[in-house]
Amino acid sequence: MNIKRSLPLLMAMTIILSGLIQSCTEDFFDTTIGGRISPDDHYKTSLDALLSYAGCFVYLQEIAENQVLVDGLRSDQMNVTDWADKDMIEISRHELSADNPYIDPSNYYKLIINVNEVLPNLPQILELDRDFDSLSLYSYEGSLVTLRSWAYFMLAKLNGEVGLIATDIEEFDPSVPPEYLSKEEIIDKLINELLPYYDPDDIARFDVDHYILLGELYLEKGDYENAVRYLKYACDGPAYRRVFMVDDDYEQDSWREIFINSTDKFGTVFSAVPYSFVDGQKNNLEEWMNPEYNYMVKPATWLIDSFASQVQQNGNPEDVYRGMGATVDTTSDGTPYINKYSIDDGLPHSADVILYRAADVHLMLAEALNRTGQHDPAMTLLNNGMSSLASRPAGYVKWSPNIGVRGRAYLRAKEIPASDTANPTLFIEDLIIQERAMELAFEGKRWFDLVRIATRRDDPAYLADKVAAKYEDAATADFIRQKLMDPSNWYLPITKIDTE
Repeated sequence: MNIKRSLPLLMAMTIILSGLIQSCTEDFFDTTIGGRISPDDHYKTSLDALLSYAGCFVYLQEIAENQVLVDGLRSDQMNVTDWADKDMIEISRHELSADNPYIDPSNYYKLIINVNEVLPNLPQILELDRDFDSLSLYSYEGSLVTLRSWAYFMLAKLNGEVGLIATDIEEFDPSVPPEYLSKEEIIDKLINELLPYYDPDDIARFDVDHYILLGELYLEKGDYENAVRYLKYACDGPAYRRVFMVDDDYEQDSWREIFINSTDKFGTVFSAVPYSFVDGQKNNLEEWMNPEYNYMVKPATWLIDSFASQVQQNGNPEDVYRGMGATVDTTSDGTPYINKYSIDDGLPHSADVILYRAADVHLMLAEALNRTGQHDPAMTLLNNGMSSLASRPAGYVKWSPNIGVRGRAYLRAKEIPASDTANPTLFIEDLIIQERAMELAFEGKRWFDLVRIATRRDDPAYLADKVAAKYEDAATADFIRQKLMDPSNWYLPITKIDTE
């Protein structure tokens, strides 16, 4: 799923394919319609494989920006402004309808259909192009299966269930109702589809995203031992290669650099969706968030206060590297706004959307470690990191050096008060999720975090209380809280094909 692997070509192909797909009707996916290139005519060379592979990523641009918006409005991180459109207001109030354009799942399914069309046709290139060998085929297949699995997983987290698309495009009939699987069922299916592309003896053969996704699936499933295993592999693998670590490359003021040309930040960004305004690939997030433009959504007050309440290692107040001036900011008249997608002021509307980065994976790893009872390593990853000789989780001989998520931001380490030693797991988990709220603010993670923890604890109030607290009007807050006390309201409405 590594978007960066073929980025220059992908950028060019995205421009071409975006225009093509935007002009297409539903007939584009009808395999009986004339005028489409026959697979026998197209899949002949390694270049054909690369072009087909790149084309599978086209839909990510709209998926990514909408995912950030919907996550922020449904969670406790964003509020609407007076200029928000009615669809944004409905999302913020959890009054959702299946025809709301921001929650339209069709691009996820189009991505899945594209992958399903490419996968079965790649093997024929083996016989036609000597430069396309079995290792190339295996690599492409693994990456595309990861991309498809990610799309299904996102649908499951958004909608609570997923309609399966035929893996062979020749068997795909949009008029036939798909089989729907619950989130739990699809997670098991995706794990089984990803595991054949895992080789512990040659982990370098696969995109790191493959291991992140496996780890995240196991984390969602509640299999914490396996979550630790694969998330640790994603960071540095069994060879401890120190490839993706929270280290001093982006510490303190350099933290902002992660969000400028993110696709170039190898070592901390696993995968990101690129945009380019000059190439007609506008990122609308800045349009929605910045007062210089439409300013339709704004940061929740509690999040701004969270950054302000942090304590630096020297005792000074405020998270000065991730907070005001970085993730959030204010205009000259004090109007708060989300700044993360405006950090690069050299080219507006062109910020990348990060799907996975090192701090995200390290905090998921800390969460999984904590749930296996390994509290010290979890706190170490959260705080000031560990050297290769530091605490060692079970099954691992050593760790690659890292400076910790809070250490990189030059923040004082969190500690467990003696009064909470009776149940340190929940206390540490709360610290980790709070840190994710600040480190990963407005990156499309918060709502899923709240749902995961509330489900794990069987405590709807965990989610409902936090989301309700962002509303200034008491009546609205109470209405939202009561609605979110019912877990069935945590998932987006979907329109199913009639099965009668």
